[in-house]
Amino acid sequence: MKPVTAQELAAALKRREYPDPPLQLLAEAVNHIADELAPAGNQVPKQDIRNVMDILRRHRHFDHMHLVGLAWHDTRRCDALIQRLLAQAAVELGAFERADELLDEADKAAAASPKDLDFIVQAADYQGLRGRIRKQKSVLTEDVNLLVEATECYQKQLGSKPSFFLGVNVLALRTRLHDLGIDHPGPPLAALAHEVLGQAISAARSDPVDPWPLATASEACLALNRIDPGHEWCDKAELWLYRFLGHPGAGPFEVESYFRQVRELWKGNPLDGSLCSGRLAKIFERHVMRTQHRWSADARQLQRLQDNPGELEKNFSGEKAFTVDDVRKMLAISPNIGCVTNTNGVRMGTGFLMPGAAFGKPYPLVFVTNAHVISDTVPKALKWEDARVTFEIEAASGVDMAHRVQEVLYTSEPGKLGNVADAPGKLDVTVCLLRSTPKDASGLSVATSIPLPSPNTKAFVVGHPQAGEMQFSLQDSVLMDVCPQERLMHYRTPTDPGSSGSPVFNQDWEVVALHHAGSQACPRFAGSGTYEANEGITLQAIRRGTGVNV
Repeated sequence: MKPVTAQELAAALKRREYPDPPLQLLAEAVNHIADELAPAGNQVPKQDIRNVMDILRRHRHFDHMHLVGLAWHDTRRCDALIQRLLAQAAVELGAFERADELLDEADKAAAASPKDLDFIVQAADYQGLRGRIRKQKSVLTEDVNLLVEATECYQKQLGSKPSFFLGVNVLALRTRLHDLGIDHPGPPLAALAHEVLGQAISAARSDPVDPWPLATASEACLALNRIDPGHEWCDKAELWLYRFLGHPGAGPFEVESYFRQVRELWKGNPLDGSLCSGRLAKIFERHVMRTQHRWSADARQLQRLQDNPGELEKNFSGEKAFTVDDVRKMLAISPNIGCVTNTNGVRMGTGFLMPGAAFGKPYPLVFVTNAHVISDTVPKALKWEDARVTFEIEAASGVDMAHRVQEVLYTSEPGKLGNVADAPGKLDVTVCLLRSTPKDASGLSVATSIPLPSPNTKAFVVGHPQAGEMQFSLQDSVLMDVCPQERLMHYRTPTDPGSSGSPVFNQDWEVVALHHAGSQACPRFAGSGTYEANEGITLQAIRRGTGVNV
């Protein structure tokens, strides 16, 4: 029987079960677990927390994973596995410095308990995670020294814990260094690539349940194509990739992990099919659009589209999910959409810039997000002094700026999902003034009316999920219903964790609502029962809340 209460779901998570719960119920269950850990004297088995964090990791709920791990960390001694999972969650949420600090704590705890077998078992994974941190930082900064440090971390881990997974990371990093004219010590790249390929093929045969050998074989062939260019190796890389994508164990976490490697280390651009990495990236992009109904684009890809209009016609003509004109408009709105982080750089949600006049405020631009993301009164929300806002388009131009909040202009606490009785209050919104804004931002356009629900009426969501770049949710984007008070709207637009605070657009790319939650069992506005839907607060209701006549 599926859990119906937060306590029942919390118990299932502790058993490492994930019964595909409604997102709101999942958040309640995670908060319940964190509250259990708050009193240091409460007897909560560490294995329960390990199970919870691991199952949340598998389903890419890194925010919830981080919350549970932090609750343990702040009230109990350092546990070897929980500490590693907490550091991994911090990495996935973009808090690289904090992740390094957590690993430093683990190393100190291991030194203080040299006979603790848990720390001995986790030692190699700590080293590999340090490699991941340096790899991600090198991608962001293009610092070759960090790339070398990442390679050495993985090579050290490979020496103590040989595996095809570690081998392919060393292979990718060393190949990247070779492309930059730096030869790092180790066996010849071609020999290493053949060795990793052989290990992966052997593992795929001996353990067909594991999808990772298939991804590794694909990446080894990609490396061989780079080392010894030829269509044969790229064709093999594609073949292994299709096998990986078709594997029942290749879920969103696994797919995104390899896709990220292709994008970041192999510089695979879906817009460039002249390279093998670009061909693989295009296959990934189509797969994600088809299976997860979203299109993600990093800042450099967006910049390339802006600088080369011909790419639009070449790559998006005939696309069923959206037109070339849609992409042009998406590029225009991108500078206005930001990612909300805490002081450690942990991604907490999304927000967007709009003209201050839309809310009766005498400022050129204001920043809009959920109250459950930024608020001094909502539990677990960021205090406004601790909030930072980054804009991906700035990063693409070499501007590394975290914009701070100067003042909260209006806030309204969240209400329960589908609860129209709370109208006109409980809008789950915070409107604030930032101390600075990107130079290319002009604010998103306000829709003059709420669209009428129909099978042909679309609702598009654009935001920053917690583990990736800017994401455009475009397919299956049907506006399902609007409550009679025109305060809430429901739409079947796919969103990932971290989309809280995203703008919801109509078909003219004007803002109609603020996204705040979703559920597989969302209460219907009309009649009884539930359905699968996401929910947004209409911009008209928010504007009325700020005192604007609409």
